[in-house]
Amino acid sequence: MENNVNNSNTESSKDEFVKVDLRDGTKNSKDFFSLFFKKPINLLKKISKSKDLKLFNVSLLVLLIWLFVTFIHSLFSYNYNYDGLTYILIIIRDLTIPILSVGFLALVIHLLNPSKDDDYRLTNTVTSVIVCKIPIIFISFLSLLSLVSDKAYFLLNPISYFCIAISTIFTFFAIKYLYKESEDARSFKMFLIVELVFYIIYLFLSFLNIYLV
Repeated sequence: MENNVNNSNTESSKDEFVKVDLRDGTKNSKDFFSLFFKKPINLLKKISKSKDLKLFNVSLLVLLIWLFVTFIHSLFSYNYNYDGLTYILIIIRDLTIPILSVGFLALVIHLLNPSKDDDYRLTNTVTSVIVCKIPIIFISFLSLLSLVSDKAYFLLNPISYFCIAISTIFTFFAIKYLYKESEDARSFKMFLIVELVFYIIYLFLSFLNIYLV
């Protein structure tokens, strides 16, 4: 009888923990996206000072959304051009692109960061990079329209250039805050160095038909 009571209490505690966790997760996601659409630069500044994993966890959700959109696009883009194992390998290759794009840029920013201290966290860098990629994720989502009509490219091309420009601007501010630079001139110099190293990696991987974004 006592064991049954203990088991009931344990299950009740687990259910309560799940409810609290889901509630906190929903609130963190709402705060994250609300701040991104209202004041994205402030979000990048907040991430650079974050001392917990709340924002990082939300950013992983954003990355999962990107992977899902990439999977859908790849699934229907190549189904008439390739068969069997080749088709599967191309989809796997496409799914690695978002992960490598985030991973390599975050790694470059991390290795070149001159102001690592006790408050610095690699997860903050990864979170910042994912936020910088949100405009790219947006255009990836819109590109699904091209699966319906080839004419969608006339609409998508100018939007793509705009989103890439916004993503680049976000990257500059992410580096500025992560590197704790107060001077814009030095921030811009570090930004150019990071971009140069990243595009060297980009060129190397392009020979393997892996194009980072």
